[in-house]
Amino acid sequence: MNSIKLSPNWLLQLVMILTLCAVAFLLTIIFAVNQTFLALIIVPVIFIISILSIINLRFLHCYKAGIYYSQGLGKKYINADEIIDIQFNSLKLLTVLSVSLEDSKVIHFYNWQFDDQAQQSIMYWYSKKNSCNNSQHTQCNA
Repeated sequence: MNSIKLSPNWLLQLVMILTLCAVAFLLTIIFAVNQTFLALIIVPVIFIISILSIINLRFLHCYKAGIYYSQGLGKKYINADEIIDIQFNSLKLLTVLSVSLEDSKVIHFYNWQFDDQAQQSIMYWYSKKNSCNNSQHTQCNA
């Protein structure tokens, strides 16, 4: 496997949209906010987020050479040599990929589906090979 093209976490997006709608509904009940006003704000936000994911303006592709991604505005690339550490933090509906870079920046990818095989491949590709043991007198080719 030379590349992993990850798809958006649609279940997480659905939960976020339903939560947003529930909050809007509660606002209309508690504060007597005009429903038309809320609809004019909420519907375009939901529409934009969904359309960006559907037409692939937001993407995350992992290759052996690096990570190519876009969060909607512009495309960015992280070279594999710049990556110091990769971590996956899993919650119920959410798996966050945290990428630590040489310049002390940490980039988080939180809206993507990662299966076990994809996680293992990503960890393998970007883990630093520390196979040298200084106590041995053999040549190290790492």
